[in-house]
Amino acid sequence: MINLKKYLKGVSFIFWFFLGILSVFSQTKPNFKTLKGEIVNDSVSISGIHIINKTSGSKTITDINGVFEIGVKKQDTIIISSVQIKPRVIVMENEMLNQTYIKIYVDQFINELSNVVVRSNSLSGNILNDMANSNVKVPINFDDVGIPGFKGIREEKIEKIVPFIGLPIMSINIEALYKNLSGYYKRLKKRRIWDKQNITTVDVIEFYGVSFFTRSYNLTQDEVYEFVLGAIENSSIQNDFKLSNHGLVLESFDKFYKSRNE
Repeated sequence: MINLKKYLKGVSFIFWFFLGILSVFSQTKPNFKTLKGEIVNDSVSISGIHIINKTSGSKTITDINGVFEIGVKKQDTIIISSVQIKPRVIVMENEMLNQTYIKIYVDQFINELSNVVVRSNSLSGNILNDMANSNVKVPINFDDVGIPGFKGIREEKIEKIVPFIGLPIMSINIEALYKNLSGYYKRLKKRRIWDKQNITTVDVIEFYGVSFFTRSYNLTQDEVYEFVLGAIENSSIQNDFKLSNHGLVLESFDKFYKSRNE
C-alpha cells in the first residue's frame, strides 16, 4: 500500500525544487522586452528624439510621428533627450513594463540669450557687387556647394546584334550574359545576404546594448560586433529577433558563446 503522506511529501519537494531552479534562472537571465511608445508635444518636432537605455547602452531615435521601440528590462533607466526638449528620465518599474504602448509627454526647452550683439560686415547691399567680392569661383560646380556628382566616364550598356543560323537576327545583352557566366549574380546574392546580416547585427546591438554583451560574454567593446555577427551567421537569431522572440535570441547567444570557448 502506498504511503500517501510520504508520497505527497516527495511530490511537494520536487515541485519546490523545480520552482527554485526557475526562480534562480529568472534572476540570472535578463528578461528583455520591446518597449513601444510615443513622444508627445504640440510645440516642437517630435522626430529624431534620442531614446537611450542608460543601463544596457541600447539606443534609438523617434520617427517622424514620434514613435520609437527599444529593448528594456526591469529597473532599466531610460533617458529621453534632444536639443528641443527638457530631458526626461524613466525607470522601468513593473507598471511601466506591463504596458503594451506608452505615451511620454515632454516639455519644450527654451534657451534664452541675455545679450545679442549685431556687428557690421563688408556687405554693401548690392547683390552683384557682393557676389563679385565674395571670392567665389565662377562657374560654380557641384564641388563648390558640396553636392555629389559623377566624375567618371559614362558607359552605356553593351548590346550586339548576333546572327544565329536558322534564326532571325536578335539583340543579345552581352553585359548581362557576361555577368551571368562570370558568377556576378551569385556574388551579388551572397552580398545581399551579408548586407542583411550586417543590418541585423547593428539592430541587435542597439536593442540589447553594448554593455549587455560586454558583461554577459566577457567581451571588449571592439569584440561585440564580431561576436554578434558570428552568432547570427550560425543560428536563427535573425528570424527570432524579427519576431521578438528574445528568449530564443539570448539562448542562441549563450550556445554560440559556449561553442567558442570549447
